[in-house]
Amino acid sequence: MLFLSIHPEHVRSIAAGRKTVELRKRKPSIEPGSRVVIYATTPECEVVGVATIEAIHVETPTEIWRSHGKQASVTRQAFDAYYAEADKAIGIEIKGFESFAKPVSLRELRQRWAGFQPPQQYRYLDQKQQRFITERKIRAKRYVSA
Repeated sequence: MLFLSIHPEHVRSIAAGRKTVELRKRKPSIEPGSRVVIYATTPECEVVGVATIEAIHVETPTEIWRSHGKQASVTRQAFDAYYAEADKAIGIEIKGFESFAKPVSLRELRQRWAGFQPPQQYRYLDQKQQRFITERKIRAKRYVSA
C-alpha cells in the first residue's frame, strides 16, 4: 500500500473528483489496482482517505501535460515549475476516492507507528500499518439520482 503526501488544496480537488492524476518525479513500485493512502500535508497533517491506482504513466513532462494536464488539476505554470529541468514525469492515475469518517491525525500516526515521519513524496506501508488504515470507517456516500 502506497502512502502519498499531498498538499491540502490538491486533496480537496481529489475529494471533489476534479483531480484524478497525481504528479510525481519518481515512479513508485506499485501495480494498478493497489490502494493508495491520501495524506494531507501542513496545515492539516492527517490521513483523509484512500483511493485505487488506475494506472501509472511515465512520460516526458510535455507528454504528461498533453495527456493528463487537465486531470492533474494544476496550472501550466505550476506544472512547468515542478518539472523544470526534468526529463521524465510520473502521473499516478487514481480512482474511487473514499474519505474517512474521521481523519487520522499525524499525532495519532506517530503514537501508533513509532518514529513515523510523513514522506516528501511517498512511502510504502508495512502489514501492520496497512491493517490500521484498512480498518478505518469510510464516510457514507451520498447518491444522487440522475
